[in-house]
This record gives sequence, C-alpha cells and structure tokens, in this order.
Amino acid sequence: MGQRTERIRKQKEAQSGLKRAEKKLVRFGEFISLPALVIGVALLLVPTAWILLPPPNLPADTTIYDASGHLVSVLYGTVNRMPVSYQTIPPVMQNALVAIEDNTFWIEPAIDPVGILRAAVTDITQRRIVQGGSTITQQLAKNLYLSDRRTFTRKLKELFISLKLATEFDKRQIITMYLNDVYFGEGAYGVQAASERYFGHGVSSISLPEAALLAGLVNAPSYYDPFVHPGAAIARRNVVLAQMAALHYISPAAARAAESAPLRLNGQPPLGDRAPYFTHFVADQLRLLDPQVARNLATGGYHIVTAMNWRMQQEAQNVIANYAPINGTVHGVLEPQSALVAINPQNGYVEALVGGDGYGNSPFDRATRAARQPGSTMKYFLYTTVINDGYPTSSVKVSAPVRFPAGNGKWYVPHNFGNVFNGPLTIRRAIALSDNIVALKWMNTVGPAQMIAMAHQMGITSPLANNLTTALGSSSVTPYEMARAVCPLANGGYRVHPIAVLKVLDQNGHVLYTAAPRLTRVITPQVAYVVTNLFSAPLLNPQGTAHDLEAIIHRPAAAKTGTSSQQRDGWLVGYTPQLATAVWVGNDNDTPIYMTGDQAAGPIWAHFMAAALANQPPVAFKRPPGLVYRQVCEKTGLLANGCCTSYREIFIQGHEPTQISPGCGNGGSGGGNAGGGSPGSPKSLTPQQILKQIIKSLTS
Repeated sequence: MGQRTERIRKQKEAQSGLKRAEKKLVRFGEFISLPALVIGVALLLVPTAWILLPPPNLPADTTIYDASGHLVSVLYGTVNRMPVSYQTIPPVMQNALVAIEDNTFWIEPAIDPVGILRAAVTDITQRRIVQGGSTITQQLAKNLYLSDRRTFTRKLKELFISLKLATEFDKRQIITMYLNDVYFGEGAYGVQAASERYFGHGVSSISLPEAALLAGLVNAPSYYDPFVHPGAAIARRNVVLAQMAALHYISPAAARAAESAPLRLNGQPPLGDRAPYFTHFVADQLRLLDPQVARNLATGGYHIVTAMNWRMQQEAQNVIANYAPINGTVHGVLEPQSALVAINPQNGYVEALVGGDGYGNSPFDRATRAARQPGSTMKYFLYTTVINDGYPTSSVKVSAPVRFPAGNGKWYVPHNFGNVFNGPLTIRRAIALSDNIVALKWMNTVGPAQMIAMAHQMGITSPLANNLTTALGSSSVTPYEMARAVCPLANGGYRVHPIAVLKVLDQNGHVLYTAAPRLTRVITPQVAYVVTNLFSAPLLNPQGTAHDLEAIIHRPAAAKTGTSSQQRDGWLVGYTPQLATAVWVGNDNDTPIYMTGDQAAGPIWAHFMAAALANQPPVAFKRPPGLVYRQVCEKTGLLANGCCTSYREIFIQGHEPTQISPGCGNGGSGGGNAGGGSPGSPKSLTPQQILKQIIKSLTS
C-alpha cells in the first residue's frame, strides 16, 4: 500500500512540474520579441549548408500531343501527374493557393517563426503534434522528402529542409514544384492533372471559380471532392474567393460573381490512351531514337509531340470501326483484321496509324509488323520502272495465254482474276484493269532486279524475291512500307523518311530530341507525274478496279487495288498530293477472306481519305515541264490515224511515239506497237491526208 501511495505522489509532482513548464513556455511565447525569433531562426541556417538534398524524383505521366499541340493521350504511371512550367500556371491559380494556404508566401522566409512558435506551444500543451504551422515551402519539404508522421523529429527535419530549399530555389520555382506535386484528389497529383480531371482542360485556361475550387481541395481532397460532396466543395471554394478578395487579389465584385458560378465538372473518365496503336508505334520509334526515354516512358513525365493529326487519327479509327468487314471472332479477336497508315508525302509525317480493330483484345500492330502479300499494289513499282526506263506511256503488250520457265523443266502460267484475257493493252488500260499477264510481260522486259531496286529506292525495306511474281505481290511487305513507298509519286519524286516523333521534352521542359523532314530524290518529277497520271485510271476508268470509289473521294487521286493469292489479303494503296494511305484487310491466320482488295480495303481507304481531307480543298498534282500529250490509238499505242478508237495520252518529252498507227483498212487495229517497229502507210489515205494526220497527231 505504501509503495502505491508513493508512486501516485510522484506522478502528481511530475504532472504539476509539466504544467508549470507549459505555463512558462506559453508566457515565453506571448512576450518573446520578433527580433529574437529571427536571430534564433538564423542560427538554424548554419547546419543547412551541410544538408545534401537529392534531386526531387516525382514519377509523372507522359503526355502525348499531336503535331498542332492537341493533347491526345496520357500514359499513367504510378501516379497521375503532369508537370508544367511556371509560365503555364496562370497567376489566378497561384494567387488562389497562396491566399488559402500561405498568405505571406511571397514575402516570408522559408519558415514562419511566429507560426512555428504558436504551433509549438499548442503541441506541447496537448502533448502531441496538433498544429502544423507549415508554410508552402515546409509542405513541399514534407511532400518531397519526409513522411506524414506527426513527430517532433520529423518537424525539425522539415525546418532544416525548408531552409535548404529556400537557399537553392526562388519563390517561383518553389510554388511551381508545389503545384506540380500536391495531391488534389481523384487520383490527380499536380495542378495540370487536377485541371484535366475536374474540368477537362489544362491549367493554362483555368477560370477564377475553377482555380479557387482546386486551391480549396489541397486541405482535404476527399472531404471537398466536388464529385462526391458538391456542397462542401462549393462552400470551400467560396472561402478561398473571400480570402482572395480580402487580400486584394480580386475585387469583391469578382468574388461575388465567382461565388455564384455553378460547378462545371468534367464528366468524362481520365483521358488515358486514345490512340493506342499510334502510341505503340511511338514507343517503338523511341526505342531507336532514345532508349532511356523508352525505358521510362510510363513514369518519366515526358512531353512528346508527335507527327499525328488528331482529327485524321480519329477518322482512321472511326472508319476502321465502321467499314472494316467483320465475319466473326477467333479466340476473342475480330476477323478479318484491318490496318491503315497515312503519311503526309510532303514531309513524311505519319499523320494516322491504326494497327487493328480492337486494341484491347489484340494489341498486335498490323500496320508496321504484319508483313503480308500486297498483290497488285506492287505494280506501282513495276510501272515506275517501265516509265523510268524510257518506254512510251502508250506501249502495248497483249493479254493472252503465256507461260514462263520456272526451272527444272516446269512452267509458270499466269492468269487474271476471272481467267479472262484482255487482248492488246496500253499501260494505262493494263493498270485500270489490273491485268496480271501484261504486268508479268513487262516484268520480264525490265527484269526483276530493276523493279526490286526501284521499290527499295522508293521506300520498301522488306526483302523482295528476285523473280517475275514479285510484280504481282508475292513477296510480303507491311502497310507502313507501302504508304511510305508511294510518297515519291505523290510529291514529285522524293523518298520520305517517316516521322512519328517531332519533339521530346523532359518534365522540366528540357528538349531531349527533335526531328526534321528528310527527303531524298529517287525519280524525276516527270516520271512521278506520268506514273501518278497512269494510276488515276483505276478510279477514273469505268472499267477500273477502283472506279466505284471515285465518287466517294471525289478529288484528284491515284489508287491501286491488291488481292493476294486465294484472296487471303485485300489492299488499297492510294494518294493525293496531301496524303498517302495504305489499307490492308486479312485474317491473322492467313486464311482466305474471299474478298477482293476493292471490296475489303476499298471502302476503308475511300471513306478515310474523304473524311481526312474534308477540310482541305482538292489539289491537283503539280505538273512539271517536259511533258507532252498525244492522241494515240487504243489498240496499238501509236499516233492516231483518224479512224481508230483513240484517246489522249501523256508522255515524257522525247519518249512519245512518232509512228502513225497502221491504216484504217484493217479496222484500225494494226499490228504496230508504240515501243518500236516500222510504221505502216495507211493505203486508204492520200498523201495529203497522211500529212494532215501526222500534223494533227504531233500537235494535239
């Protein structure tokens, strides 16, 4: 019993002593002079010189923009944070924060001595940390380097770190770091992510009521969450507005107007990745351009400006969703699949890319990684070789049964779709009808090596087999390659270096990478123009394989359909001066789709081109000098004789035919060829008539 009484007595004495100490500290806090406090704080500066702070490491979202600066996608890392510069944060946002969190921020030192002493008195009186007494700088020190535990030790560390921050950074840097770091609720760290989450736009365009709402969230993000507690959020916002008016940041009238503003919140979910196939492509490019950026892409807080045209990208995604043929699903993946690549031929910018229909179920990028047989779209490179080698545009070869040696005593017998033979065909009609027999005869004339070299010069990078069937697309390529390789035809003869990434900045705004267009001449402007003119035939010729699409695109364009063996792949590759687009449709398991290129890929290509270029006027391909037109006979390709079925053809000057088609006595069919042979004299014409026809043919 005596021991217990003694223990109680000692406890009472200890409590009495503690109360006397508290009273002395309170009296000290009430009467201590400000100069003495300043001197005391100054003594704290001495040890800060030896504090080495590691650079702030704030995991941040990477943001992806299109070429015009429109925010397209946000790649969320461990937290949703989008760092911005001081210049991006409007004064209204800074003032709202300072007014409610630390109204002497711009004039105070890193710590508030009076506030600290007041908080210390309260904390000691309560025997625990109750008041923080924290300035914005102190809050930043805690957020960057310390935990949320309320202890005297942590508070002392906070003071030293705050003083160190104040010696290394000015006020603008500190408030920028704070606003990029602080939590605003709804998973948003930093004012940019918060503005996007709550209002659907960046902080640079924030309004007064919006800025006051965000500033009010810092104190208790969950309690003042406007999605969950709109009444509490409005009340807190109005407290901030009143404080801003009291500190003369805004007028009382402006405060009253803002207080009456309703909540206008963004009802959409977080932005996320709105163009996942394009983002995947960008990541692939960054692995080559800057491997370190690629490794830290999700958490590095990079600002990536791409060559994408967001409006075109949306049109590409919509057209794939609406016009791609769907027969069913295989293992949860829609089949057949589709891919689209659109490149600006003037600078090489990849303006739209879709690698499939449904990234969530099938992230494989068929636009850049699926090498498939392109069918007759390879004829672009065959006939570019023919014209580049100097053959007249109206040269004729006959679509008739033929065979070519295939080795080991075997023969290769080509055929056309539908097993038809089209008779004598000029190059233009052979392209319009997509005649395979004539194409193989031309391949045999110029040689596979010549055509393959031309394809590689223009932009094809995949290996191509050194045989005749490469002209018909027997070697596999990607849609990305095809879109790139027709650009020289669209831009007057220059191979482009495709660009997906224009600029990369780190979260501090430092430029890590920039790109510029690179163009290399591979064919003459005259060859490019003539070949383009020839490949307008599939659209313009009523018998053309893509004629049904002309009414949809309805502007100067070249286009070529492609259908691989057994109809396993459907292609359409075409271009205008502004845009070169390749579309592929096929099953991932390489089974037949039982559709031609015009049926499978044609509607996707035509509707995309029409929508993508809807805000641009039709532009004709620029005609270079050194070209001439001649009236030629359709069956012979020679100069018109006055009684044959003829048409007006374009030629590179010096490569036009000089012979008149044989006479009318045989119906104008003749046996001559624009590529050579002796001219026949029309027996039914007088010398004067012959001279008249020659003059007409040479001048028309």
